Amino acid sequence: MSEEIKTQILHAWSRYVQQQSRRYAKNEGSSQQHEDAYRLFKQGIKNHAKLSKKEKDELLVSITGQPA
Repeated sequence: MSEEIKTQILHAWSRYVQQQSRRYAKNEGSSQQHEDAYRLFKQGIKNHAKLSKKEKDELLVSITGQPA
């Protein structure tokens, strides 16, 4: 179950990054909006009830390059 959750989170992050790339190419949005969304995404991972601390750290490392 947790592997499925981790996969869904990584896919959601990938979709978000693709959308942000398109927005930047069109000069839409701001870096502050991106930082806010990024912060909320990280917080959502940290607060996820169905993932262990180790799984949360693995996800954060794969997305941010650094653990919680």
